[in-house]
Amino acid sequence: MVNIFKKVVFFGQAVLNPAVPSRIKYEVGACLLYFISPIDFIPDFIPLTGRADDAVILLWGIKRGYDIVKAHKKSLIKK
Repeated sequence: MVNIFKKVVFFGQAVLNPAVPSRIKYEVGACLLYFISPIDFIPDFIPLTGRADDAVILLWGIKRGYDIVKAHKKSLIKK
């Protein structure tokens, strides 16, 4: 439980780090907003593709979240 808390705090520091490009932060925010929004490009009642767009957006957000952490670690090494 403590390890998860440390990771959440580290991610928060990464988001607040000015060395991390803002575009990546905005992409993660947009992915989260799209994922929790009830409005989709492809409605969820359409078989397979309805949920697939949510899955693709969620995976993209996770990848960009990883990119935020990677950029934060890189900026810490430079110091």
